[in-house]
Amino acid sequence: MKIICTFVEGLWSFKYDGEKFYELERLIENWTDYEYLQNYYSENEKDLLYFGLTIEEAVEITIQETNNLIVFLEKLVNRNIKSLDSIFKPLNDLEFRVIELSKQKAKRRWLRIYAIKIEANCYVITGGAIKLSHKMQEKENTHLELTKLNKCKNYLQSENVFDLESFYDLIF
Repeated sequence: MKIICTFVEGLWSFKYDGEKFYELERLIENWTDYEYLQNYYSENEKDLLYFGLTIEEAVEITIQETNNLIVFLEKLVNRNIKSLDSIFKPLNDLEFRVIELSKQKAKRRWLRIYAIKIEANCYVITGGAIKLSHKMQEKENTHLELTKLNKCKNYLQSENVFDLESFYDLIF
């Protein structure tokens, strides 16, 4: 498991052993791959009924939302918008106090990017998913992402990461 710098300042991403891409790369790759999305939505077609969409409509919306996300991240690079803190929110919607190495999510429709917050405007992406269910535990793909979030948080804690300085000590 490695931590890779992304093209956005303050946004890092895990790259898991044996994987071709780091997690942000993997998400963008999958969420813009027509065949991947076609297969995913075919396997989860009954979940689309809630949204009143066909497989084709879901594929098109996902690709468009991913392109919007890429544009948004590029604006962060160019500093045309505020900060990473404006897109990442606590994973638990009822979390209101500051928690060390807080689990976070960024949402665009049903797309989710999961990350660990190191400090203000510093996040490490652990993964992401297309979330068509209410709770992460209800579907295999989101349950896997919850497991990765916990694994990554445990890894950072085992490496004595608790703030930006200790995070930089780990990666540099």
